[in-house]
Order: sequence, then structure tokens, then C-alpha cells
Amino acid sequence: GAPVVGFDMGGTSTDVSRYAGKPEQVFEATIAGVTIQAPQLDITTVAAGGGSRFFFVEGLFQVGPESARAHPGPVCYRKGGYLATTDGNLLLGRIRPEFFPPIFGPKENEPLDLEATRVAFQQMADAEINPFFKREADRAGICHTPMSVEEIAYGFIKVANEAMCRPIREITQMRGYD
Repeated sequence: GAPVVGFDMGGTSTDVSRYAGKPEQVFEATIAGVTIQAPQLDITTVAAGGGSRFFFVEGLFQVGPESARAHPGPVCYRKGGYLATTDGNLLLGRIRPEFFPPIFGPKENEPLDLEATRVAFQQMADAEINPFFKREADRAGICHTPMSVEEIAYGFIKVANEAMCRPIREITQMRGYD
């Protein structure tokens, strides 16, 4: 059969692997600065996942490495959490609350909260992102159109996706596989 890429996005990390008829192995790996010499499955991990927090730092969208953790979790978990990759995907319609069990909130009996996610993105837009770009536009003498919450969520998701795509390229294109 055709080779496949394994992709497992968890809360704080994403694991990728390649399978082409048999599991690929490596015989040496460096993990957290420690070299391990033993046969092991070739799984590459990157610090980006559904719980990776969103930050706006000096004009840049940054995703992680800090995690929203399971508790309180992303904003949509209804526990006073932080904007994270799960919230961006929810706002953009890539996660549909009706397909998730109602296990969120303090009593773990509510659905994902799209409205709280929208409010948190709007707060970030109003307090950080749009004022920054307005100042930059004013300095440059150009017109500024405020970014919508959807544009902001999409910007963060593009950053998160790029971080998750790097290890896929590493195990495919960088090794001569298309």
C-alpha cells in the first residue's frame, strides 16, 4: 500500500510518524538533550497542540510553548482558561460543538462555549492586536482596518499549523519522500 503519515495532535504536543509497509525505526535519538542509543519507533514530536496558548508579542502571533493545560484549559472549556489552538479551531468552525459530549464547565455537564471564545478573541483584538496595528499604521501614515476575530483566529491557526507541519516535512520531504 501507499505510505501514510501518522498525525496525533494532543493537548500540548503533536506526534508524527511515517509508515511505508513497516514501522520506521531509529537507533539513536536525542530527547531533552540526552542521547539514547536503542532501537525505537521514529516518532517526531513538536510542542504544539490543542492546548497551546495564543500570545500577541510585539506584532507577532505566537502559539505556545505554554499550555492552557486540561484545567482550566482553553476558553471554550468554560473554566476560565486561556485562548488556545482549540479555541481558534472552534471559532473558525473546524470544531463543531455538537459532536462533542457535554463534559465542560465546572460541573462537567456543558458543551464547548463558542460565545466565550468569541468574547476572548474580541478582548484580545481590542486590547492588544488592533491598537498595535493602528499605531504602526499611524506611524507609517497609512489607513488601518481593524482585524476581525476570525482573521485573528486564522492568523494564530496558521502559526500553529506551520509548527505542526515542520515535523511532517522532516520525515517526508527532507528524507526524499514526496
